[in-house]
Amino acid sequence: STGDFHEALAALLGPNAAGLSSTTISWLKADWWDEYDRWQRRDLSTRRFVYIWADGVYFRPRMDEEKQCVLVLIGADEWGRKEIIGLADGYRESTQSWRELLLDLQRR
Repeated sequence: STGDFHEALAALLGPNAAGLSSTTISWLKADWWDEYDRWQRRDLSTRRFVYIWADGVYFRPRMDEEKQCVLVLIGADEWGRKEIIGLADGYRESTQSWRELLLDLQRR
C-alpha cells in the first residue's frame, strides 16, 4: 500500500521523504519494479562465480499467519567479491521454488 511507504522512505531518505504524495510513491514503485525486473533478467553468462550460497530468508509481513520466504543466491567471484545473483519469493523452501530459481540462473 502506498500509505505504508511514507514511514519507510522517511527512515531511508530523511524527513523530506515524508511529504511524498501517493501518486509519487506509485510512480516510484513502478520505476523500482521495472529496475528490479531488468536486474532479474540481466545476462550473467560472462560472469564466473567460484562459490554460490543459497538460503531461504523467512519473515512475516503485516503479521500474516504464514511466514513468507525469499530464496536468495549469492555468488562470489575469484577475487572474493560477492553479489546477489538471484532472488525469488517462494513457498517455503520447496523443491519446486528452488528448481525454478536455479533454472532461471542457469538460463542467464
